Amino acid sequence: MKRRVIPKALVPATPKNMLVFDCNGICWGAYHALPNLSHKEQCTAIIYGFLNTLFHIQKSEMADTLVFVWDDTAPYCKRTEYYPEYKIKRKNTRKEMTKPEKEEFARIVKQFSQLKDEILPELGFSNIFSQEGYEGDDIIASIVRSNPKARIKLICRDGDLLQMINSRVTMFDWQQNLLMNEEYVFSTYGVYPDRWADVKSLAGCPTDEIPGLPGIGYGRAATYLNGKMKPTSTFYSTIVNGKGTIEFTRKLVTLPFDGVSTFTLHEDTCKVNKLKRVARVWGLKSYTVFGRLKDYIECFC
Repeated sequence: MKRRVIPKALVPATPKNMLVFDCNGICWGAYHALPNLSHKEQCTAIIYGFLNTLFHIQKSEMADTLVFVWDDTAPYCKRTEYYPEYKIKRKNTRKEMTKPEKEEFARIVKQFSQLKDEILPELGFSNIFSQEGYEGDDIIASIVRSNPKARIKLICRDGDLLQMINSRVTMFDWQQNLLMNEEYVFSTYGVYPDRWADVKSLAGCPTDEIPGLPGIGYGRAATYLNGKMKPTSTFYSTIVNGKGTIEFTRKLVTLPFDGVSTFTLHEDTCKVNKLKRVARVWGLKSYTVFGRLKDYIECFC
């Protein structure tokens, strides 16, 4: 397992209001939204966009605990041991990249690593997690389950995580300014979040190349689960006779995947001087405007 080691001097956190950031998703959002920025011949657009998102959200939330979750960057993935075709199209697309495309991709993921391994720790954030062979979704699900008393807002756009929503857990799409709660999931998909893994067990997940039953999408899956599908329907027979596929798919779509760790949370050590140093090193001039540094850092202290 590959995980950042937390210094023993840090104090364990007891979260009441928690923000959990899907860092890869935020980074990709910044990449598509911002022009190419650089400092000393080093690309910084993703870094700038990520920190802007972080500061903006925390300023409105004032959460007492912030957690930063990253996908494992290694090509190895636990789910491919179970199902080798998992996300195969995405992997093939990267294999077929041209040289310029590979160079651009390398510039992108370098900023991911700089945020994870250098900038966030330098700012004083303690809860920065990834695990070898696992996706960020698995880690987020583990954190939600191991903090049953905290109110948690997931900062992400990944539909797989709808299954984690409940009376104390919501999901926020920062790009659309959309808050997803239990009622949102029901009104959109016809089931409550605790049945979302059941829906995907029937319908599969086309974006991840996870198999579902023939002709069964989210709508028909919800209709069946709500007891509203006619027993004479061809699709009803497909579901009743598809137990093998359903159970196979359920293991892939239910979060977290087997073997993910439990992650211990610690208090942060953010200080204004740390933000000054990061702003200077990475050329983030807008953060050094008079008053903004103090304004930003007070969000985390």
